[in-house]
Amino acid sequence: MRNVAIIGTSHNYQLPGNTLEVEFRHFVEHACDVFEVRAIAEEMSLEASAQKHVSQSLCEQIAIAKGIAHRYCDPNNEQRQALQIRQEQDIRFDAFLYDWDQEREEHEIRVTHSIREHHWLNQLLELNCWPALFVCGANHIECFRSALHSSDLHADVVAADWPHRD
Repeated sequence: MRNVAIIGTSHNYQLPGNTLEVEFRHFVEHACDVFEVRAIAEEMSLEASAQKHVSQSLCEQIAIAKGIAHRYCDPNNEQRQALQIRQEQDIRFDAFLYDWDQEREEHEIRVTHSIREHHWLNQLLELNCWPALFVCGANHIECFRSALHSSDLHADVVAADWPHRD
């Protein structure tokens, strides 16, 4: 069975040097052990980590230490442009500028998130290493889990919004 364990969190915790680095590392390592994962994938790109002056995310470091596969799944800027993925702040600015109602604004954000989440799903399917652990922003948990289920993947939410208690 193709299983995916999901951890939702703030992206700050995915990078070394954050205030809860040790705790997050232990949490991810424990999840890897409990779910016997053979791969860690994440909503992160090499481009994004380089912009923060980081060469490896904590998830990549953990994967290397455990001798398992790792995949950055978020599209880089060039891929975002090709996929027509918009930044959330740009959508919110358009909503302000063009006086969209909240329903329209949230719909536009959901559309762009959906495109990204399907890109992550395709990256996971291409990686084809199960069970997998996927780390993403907490605001994506439910929709990404639904996308996984729609592709006949079993998904367990390990944490909906780490470090907050679920």
